[in-house]
Amino acid sequence: MFRKLVSLALPAVALGLAGCGTDMMEQEPTAQAAEPVATQGQALTSVVLNKPYLPFFVPPLRSGDAEFGGNGPDMDIDFEMELRNNNTELWVGMAIWAREVGGDTYAQGDVWYKVFTAPSPIQSITPVGVKPEGPEFHFGYRDYGHATDTFQFPQTIPASRLVWQLSCVGDTDDKEAGSRTGCSAILHDMTITY
Repeated sequence: MFRKLVSLALPAVALGLAGCGTDMMEQEPTAQAAEPVATQGQALTSVVLNKPYLPFFVPPLRSGDAEFGGNGPDMDIDFEMELRNNNTELWVGMAIWAREVGGDTYAQGDVWYKVFTAPSPIQSITPVGVKPEGPEFHFGYRDYGHATDTFQFPQTIPASRLVWQLSCVGDTDDKEAGSRTGCSAILHDMTITY
């Protein structure tokens, strides 16, 4: 039935176009000026931060003799985002806990890094929005050697991970808590809209 309708319609269309004098495929498109409509979305700007880097941070010694001595440590790292100064600045905090397994050596502290300043209040951040409570990213592990430990966290779909790579030093061959134990991080690309 469909083939019959098409075969009847094509000759009628061809007859109607035969007297036009120009081929419809070769015509230049005509530009129509649309009247601009202002919306709130048009006033927003988005910026992509490519893999922001958070420098190595060593939390201070809180207790013990500063020597993990091959007993871990158990490492816990949290990352939080915060908007400051009338929501025009994006800050990322890194908190580190390093606890000796079966001992009393303990290092703990946090540091905040300003990663972006916008000319107007920030409206959204992806892949992760600022959560009202709790960390945007947490990772924990037990250190089993003296080498630098590096972990990568591929982005999820939809994008929800803040941290792309984490590099940490736990135990070393000497006293390290408060002097060498710590972490650095590289964040995933972030899109900030303001």
